[in-house]
Amino acid sequence: MSAAGLLRTGTPPHHWLFAMLCGLVFACGLSAHTHPVPRDIAVIQNFDAARYAGPWFVLARIDHPAEQGLIQTGVYYRSNGDGSLAMVQRGLDPARKQWTKRESLAQPVGAAHQGALKVSTQGAISSDYNVVALDTDYRWALVLGANTDRAWVLSRTPSLRPEDRSGLLQQARAAGVNTEQLLWVPQERQGAPLL
Repeated sequence: MSAAGLLRTGTPPHHWLFAMLCGLVFACGLSAHTHPVPRDIAVIQNFDAARYAGPWFVLARIDHPAEQGLIQTGVYYRSNGDGSLAMVQRGLDPARKQWTKRESLAQPVGAAHQGALKVSTQGAISSDYNVVALDTDYRWALVLGANTDRAWVLSRTPSLRPEDRSGLLQQARAAGVNTEQLLWVPQERQGAPLL
């Protein structure tokens, strides 16, 4: 029913205004879902969640409060078979000598073959997870958040070969990342497994 029709039937104006606002919010939500990747971020187009699954070391990151101070950081992905990935992130807080652990779910926000996902943790707002560079053998990856202020370098091994590191940093700069801000994370194991 149109707004004019609602007014003719005697429905209080604030009811149809509320309905219109709800529709607008819903439409904006759909628009955000169909255009999930920021325009300035080019995600890979041949992403395979099943191949991406397994353990990764987080070798470098642009530091932010959720991971600040953590070393020996890693993440384990489990493919759910529908394009989504269950995630378990771990890191060691050396000051408190305690391991932190966070479980999340990464879901594709576009086509399953695109490296664009949304990560949600129970009780937290979802965040962008954009795979912008990936080794053909899935040995290393470069991941950005909603912009280039959030970046992670992932590897299947606790260090990268010099040629891989050089090539990855070149791709990071091409993607707009200030590589001088990358914090390289100590990965020496101290008696605990990756995950």
